Amino acid sequence: IQVASSTRQSRQAAEQSLNKLGKLTLTHAQELFAVSNALLSSSQLRAALSDPSAGSAGKTKLVEGIFGKKLSKETIGLVAEMSQLRWSATRDMALAAESLGVRAAAGADKDLDKIQAELFAVQQVVASDPELELAFSSTRATAEQKQELVKTVMGKKVSETTLLLATQAVNSKTYKRFAEILEQYGLWIAEFAGESVAHVRVANPLSADQLTKLAKALSKSFGRELQLNVEIDKEIIGGLHITVNGEVIDGTVQTKLQTARLQLG
Repeated sequence: IQVASSTRQSRQAAEQSLNKLGKLTLTHAQELFAVSNALLSSSQLRAALSDPSAGSAGKTKLVEGIFGKKLSKETIGLVAEMSQLRWSATRDMALAAESLGVRAAAGADKDLDKIQAELFAVQQVVASDPELELAFSSTRATAEQKQELVKTVMGKKVSETTLLLATQAVNSKTYKRFAEILEQYGLWIAEFAGESVAHVRVANPLSADQLTKLAKALSKSFGRELQLNVEIDKEIIGGLHITVNGEVIDGTVQTKLQTARLQLG
């Protein structure tokens, strides 16, 4: 998922607000998923809450009016804060709420290794069964029907946290395929666990000093420590191609040449 800088900054601010809630629970996750789903199902609501020209008081009142009787005060406050942030696209706030829901689910569970292993196992099962993948990704079936299918297929085989994540995945718009959505959830959980990885493609090996400087620069940009996985790719010509949890930073010579050609017509 490529994310514009304003949305990335807003997402980081929202993550900090989530962390300030203290002890996270699966209820927090369920509520944030409900907010994400509501935003994704209403372009009018997305536009109203992400409009940078709208007053903060009006947005807060709108959040309280729509979600007040359904969500906890903590989640209402968090969503109201998110509505004050700047989002590059209206759907970005909805996707941020979904990622916060995944982080809340991860924060509520003490065994993240188990959750990641279960998500990966489910992902592999679905990816290896075209009919099952089609059923989960179908636009003909309702969300309720697909959620029931999730419960039928997984039942008591996975933890409550994994079941919640898989049930939410059928509502997600992050990717078209169910298995890809679960993979993204796994990345978000790894991010929460502080295991974020920066995949770096370069034309030639980097020196120890260059790796140190790059790690510091990326950590400063993303607000956390990153593990660097460096791959030598001769097709790059020069420069760096970096991917962090689906976000792409492309500073390769090849891309710059392509951009220049486009500008020259």
